Amino acid sequence: MSKKEIIIESAIKLFGTKGFEGTSVRDIAANAQVNVAMINYYFGSKEKLFEAVVEYRASVLNGIFSELINNKALTAIEKIDTIIDYTIERKFSNSNFHHLLHRELSLELRPQLRDAISDILLKNMNLVKTIIKNGIKDGVFKPVDIELTLTTILGSIHYLLASDTMCRKILGKKEGFDPFKNKQLKKRVSDHIKQLMRSHLLKNKK
Repeated sequence: MSKKEIIIESAIKLFGTKGFEGTSVRDIAANAQVNVAMINYYFGSKEKLFEAVVEYRASVLNGIFSELINNKALTAIEKIDTIIDYTIERKFSNSNFHHLLHRELSLELRPQLRDAISDILLKNMNLVKTIIKNGIKDGVFKPVDIELTLTTILGSIHYLLASDTMCRKILGKKEGFDPFKNKQLKKRVSDHIKQLMRSHLLKNKK
């Protein structure tokens, strides 16, 4: 792993646990065992480092979703299943960072950072839109509202997991239930959204 990647990994960890305001460049430098000058050299500012963190994490899904588009071995709905599984896995595996990410998207404090984050995330969303469009064009999917289909998938995951307390109350769980460490819940969410998308997307066979 390069020094730049080590810095980014340290930033993911600290931003996720301490928040944007609560994390200083000096904190990240200490965790990454580099000097502040190196962080400034690579990124220039804390905002640009955060933007690089989002780009770094999004690039993994970008590669996976790009390959899915041309994957002839999977059906259109199997590609959607794969997208759902990867999206849920990312949410469950680093909940703190995703909470922070959505907080930054909803705030007006750093509009340039907010716009940069949304543009990065939109790249992956556009790949998913292409997969749905191809399914419609091939006659496998119904002519659905593509943008709202995408927000249905993402919104269902985000709303349930946006708050540990709210999630626990929605599910009727007792105090101490940790949704992000519960494999049964992860499977339950995945199965539900896949079933939802099958009903929503697939044409009925006559």
